[in-house]
Amino acid sequence: NYSSLNDLLTVFMASSAAVIALLLDTTTTVSHCEAKPEEEEEDADETTSVVNWSGTHSVDVLSTNYHEPETVAQVEQIVKLCHESGTKVRPVGSALSPNGISFSKGGMMSLANLDNILNIDKEKMTITVQSGARVSQVVDSLREHGLTLPNLASIAEQQVGGFVQVGAHGTGAKITPVDDFVISMKIVTPQMGTIEVGKDSLTTPDLLFQLTKVGLGCLGICVEVTMQCIPIHNLVEHTYVLSRSEAKEQLSKLLKQHKHMRYMWIPYTDAVVVVTNDPEETFSNMEVIRSQMASQTDTQKERLKPLIDLLRDLCAENKHPFPFSEKHLAGVGFGELRDALLAISPLDVEHVKRCNKAEAEFWKRSGGYQVKPSDQLLQFDCGGQVRKIPVLVHYCFCSTIILL
Repeated sequence: NYSSLNDLLTVFMASSAAVIALLLDTTTTVSHCEAKPEEEEEDADETTSVVNWSGTHSVDVLSTNYHEPETVAQVEQIVKLCHESGTKVRPVGSALSPNGISFSKGGMMSLANLDNILNIDKEKMTITVQSGARVSQVVDSLREHGLTLPNLASIAEQQVGGFVQVGAHGTGAKITPVDDFVISMKIVTPQMGTIEVGKDSLTTPDLLFQLTKVGLGCLGICVEVTMQCIPIHNLVEHTYVLSRSEAKEQLSKLLKQHKHMRYMWIPYTDAVVVVTNDPEETFSNMEVIRSQMASQTDTQKERLKPLIDLLRDLCAENKHPFPFSEKHLAGVGFGELRDALLAISPLDVEHVKRCNKAEAEFWKRSGGYQVKPSDQLLQFDCGGQVRKIPVLVHYCFCSTIILL
């Protein structure tokens, strides 16, 4: 009831210091383990290993404390039992977080099995999904109805629960993080059972809704989300390279000029990759752009050549076997090649400089335009292992991606 919700809100605000400490210690993301057959006997010491998306964090959890519910009722039962026994449990999605935000040795709950698309309202342009549904599932389902999400983070394999609960963001100075287009959520709480919070709710305080949208799992387990959508549309993407001084000088202008814009600075080089995305209908010169696209004749093999050539040279210099067969090489992308290059001597600054120089050349060869649906272009290849600090800056091992 309203009184209980106010009590919850009061307790939350009164213990804000403790909550902030908890938030800084939490993690949201994904497990790479298989569900255990029900008939198997559990060894008391058996553990489940979970690794985050970029391989920078891992955790071993007692398998008895790693939960994979298949229904909301099971989530409610697990939360109730954990509350009664004083056992920790953290929700985990796709383990995409570079910081391993959802990892806990005490206990974790994967929502991967709660992945249903529950409802799409074409007239209101809304979608309701279970929290374990992946963003890629959501945009695929919306496409059939001529709809899409207002913004995406870089990788669409996120589960919606984590996508919302960590306040994921895309690019664009005037585009808010994804939690801003959440209309309502269902949260399984330890003491109050399953509650629904939303923008237009008459029974929940608005502040509680704002807090739970980016709750990092601290106020309960998010099991269902309703989000606002927008009409599907194409974006025109333009990729090019500036010097650092040019990038600094043009930053304000580019932020005002483009709906989506990001910089990717490559350390030890004077190269900043610029990627802009704008709705196709805002261009009056699409004929010119399509003509330029037709003249972009470089193949992916030609674009990747600086990275492949350097990898061959480094393998020969260090007497390492070349990591890819010729057949496999045809399907290898930028991120995989860069990981292979850095792995040869990741702590050697001179080695990293050589890798970065090759990467800068790759991006110079990759310049140009492309036109695709927004959900395809707003995702991008981060390029291997990533560490992230919470100030709108992604630190990659050999380049820094600044999302603007």
